[in-house]
Amino acid sequence: MRSRFSLQAIAALCLFALALVAASCEQMHNNSNSTNSNTPAAAQPAGLPADAVPVPEAPGYYKAGPTGNVSLKFTAPAEGSAVSDTAVAPTFSITGYPIYQDPARKKGQHIHVILDNEPYEADYNPSAPFSPDKFKNLAPGTHSLRAFPSREWHESIKQDDAADFDFVVFNVGTGTPLVIDKKLPLLTYSRPKGDYKFKDDPRGLMLDFYVTNAKLGDNDYKVRYTLDGKKTAVLTKWEPVWWKWEDVGVGEHTVVLELLDASNKPVAYKFRDWDYNHTERKFRVTDDATAADHSHDANANASGNRNSSAANKNK
Repeated sequence: MRSRFSLQAIAALCLFALALVAASCEQMHNNSNSTNSNTPAAAQPAGLPADAVPVPEAPGYYKAGPTGNVSLKFTAPAEGSAVSDTAVAPTFSITGYPIYQDPARKKGQHIHVILDNEPYEADYNPSAPFSPDKFKNLAPGTHSLRAFPSREWHESIKQDDAADFDFVVFNVGTGTPLVIDKKLPLLTYSRPKGDYKFKDDPRGLMLDFYVTNAKLGDNDYKVRYTLDGKKTAVLTKWEPVWWKWEDVGVGEHTVVLELLDASNKPVAYKFRDWDYNHTERKFRVTDDATAADHSHDANANASGNRNSSAANKNK
């Protein structure tokens, strides 16, 4: 009888212990859920679209979109128009690609706007008149503007139908603008530009461009770059080139970008005194951590108070 009672007591104690353990686990689970639900999500930088995501290979950069087929058009100036003043202030319509700027990081998705064959200016507010210093005091005669959207790190969006690229010709003063054939193969230089801090981007230093009316391939058009008169490569794919920082080095550099035909012969695109398909640019890499970094157009802003970058002295 005593032995039987002892076994029942032991069984009851075991069941009670198991109940306590289960209750404890449930409480811990509830506490865990409560903690997780109360933990704030990582703060999204200001001014970014809700779907913007970090770029894993480039800490500090974000990207958003495209959200469909990208279309970019100048709303001003009109093609073939005459500008009575000596300044131009373009505006745009753009769909399928978000344009924004984070004021804290001074980075954002934007539009590269190119006057004639000058280095681009970055526009973060396409619906407002864009008027950097470079677009003022223009010489009388025919001029052009080209534009295409860009990532935060200034890589162009590359769309085969070129709907995200626009090109307008206008005149300063009286007179008839030059007639330009926009169906000809066209190479638009974008990067590098200005001053860079050594190893600022872990991917390297980017060479980038936009191609219109020309398919690149082994048996098609090609793009050739020459760096400092020494390093040369022929590109058969429309994609950015990332140079290792160690291969470029600290100092001033010169890059030449050319469009070639299927026989590797230069293809010209003449506009006044320029050949848009043959562009030479100077840029500088510095190891001075205190030096101003103009490679990201940090002085442009979304409020419309824009100044041309000091790096634009490199033409």
